[in-house]
Amino acid sequence: MAATADAQFGVFSRRQALDAGFSARQIQLRVTGKRWESRHRGVYRIVGAPETRQQSAMAASLYAGEGALVSHGAAGLLWEIEGVRARGVELWVPSSKKSDAKGLTIHRGTRLDRADRAMLGPIPITTVARTLIDLSPRMEDARLLSAMEQAFRRGLVTPERLSARADALRKSGRPGAGRLAELLAGRGRDPALESALEAKVWLLLQRSGLPLPRRQTWVSLPGGRYRLDFAWPEQRVGLECDGWEHHGAKSAFVADRARLAEFGAAHWRILPVTWTACTGAPERVERWLRNALALAA
Repeated sequence: MAATADAQFGVFSRRQALDAGFSARQIQLRVTGKRWESRHRGVYRIVGAPETRQQSAMAASLYAGEGALVSHGAAGLLWEIEGVRARGVELWVPSSKKSDAKGLTIHRGTRLDRADRAMLGPIPITTVARTLIDLSPRMEDARLLSAMEQAFRRGLVTPERLSARADALRKSGRPGAGRLAELLAGRGRDPALESALEAKVWLLLQRSGLPLPRRQTWVSLPGGRYRLDFAWPEQRVGLECDGWEHHGAKSAFVADRARLAEFGAAHWRILPVTWTACTGAPERVERWLRNALALAA
């Protein structure tokens, strides 16, 4: 049982213990002797095993039984998707099963397509694509876009795969699938965005009516080759998402000033945009950009 529990983040089911040869009395003696403790009805934890998010999810899935999947916010946290928030474990459970354990949020359905099922180690879980679709009604556009782009960067799902699942689930009436499909349609085929601030700026640019830039664009200058978050190469205008984390040391600050000088010497206009400016005064950011593009023309 120790080996089984070790492979399952310190938890196991009563059925697994019985199959391993334990009697009902032996199980009870280990619980009363505080060697094992009950996590849910018919699910036990070896006392001393580290209590983790994975352990909670594994215990919940063992309790819910075959066909159940960790889903929604709990799945987002296990996949480490950016910006996901959740309390407790959420499970997708077939409507034919009864699951009423305290601390679990149950989502019921008649079926879940095989394309939406995955395993994360021993934990049955919704795929990243299905998790993003399930979470989309809970997240504002910028947070959802940032989560989606992070999943692309990490190779958890491709834009094509997510688009196919969003289209399929939108036709079946899945809430949120349509909005996710719209965000996908608006991103084009450029490289993935790299931060929540970039996601906010991208949505601002889409809504501004201005010509959309190229994302993550490399520019060759006499002093070297540099990448811009957003660029309009023909107009020699760039936009950089600027945060304190980029200047955590004097060396980073000095390198950034030299980089901006290289762009200035090559007749580029680079607009630094902070989180405060983007969230507090988006019309100001739009005015800066509109004026810069007009002057470049």
